[in-house]
Amino acid sequence: MQQCSVRDLMRIRHGLVATETTTVREVAERLIISDCDLMAVTDAGGKLIGVVCESSIVRILLTNPAQDMTIQSLVIRHVESVRLDATVASAEPLFRSCANTAIPVVNESGIVCGLLMRGDVIRALLNRNAQGSDAKHVSEKPSLAGPVVAAETKNSNTAFTPPKKRMIHAGDDESSTPGNQPRPHFLRADEARRVLWAAEDRL
Repeated sequence: MQQCSVRDLMRIRHGLVATETTTVREVAERLIISDCDLMAVTDAGGKLIGVVCESSIVRILLTNPAQDMTIQSLVIRHVESVRLDATVASAEPLFRSCANTAIPVVNESGIVCGLLMRGDVIRALLNRNAQGSDAKHVSEKPSLAGPVVAAETKNSNTAFTPPKKRMIHAGDDESSTPGNQPRPHFLRADEARRVLWAAEDRL
């Protein structure tokens, strides 16, 4: 996208280039069959002198103008344009204003070559972002051995590890008791009763 030129993205629209002597009704008919809401206006030599907007055409049509009324009084003469050999990246700031839906493209002599549409620029930006996301996903994709090693490392830190020494409880086989761990001592029933009676006597 950064290296894409305006020449590659612009639309050649001979039907959307008019002169000041073109009638309002003719321009309205051209705009109806197009997907653009403005028309570039040139002089007799094809050089850009301004644009005429669809909204201006609508307002004048509501007044029921004469059949031969031209667009001369509707032309916006202070208009932005972009060079044919410029990059699309350099033209992107021109579309930050909601007023610009299309920008005339001119060559080094100022002759209109076509229109750069805002919709085409948005589509190119979306494609660039999608391609950038795909490239990032591919570059960050780990190797086959990478996730396996990482998973093993993570599991070694968080997974449950059984104790090395088993706790010995009453009824367990004495032979299974480790030598360094004494077996718990429990009183027999008669000895426990004597201890309980002695405690009660002290109370």
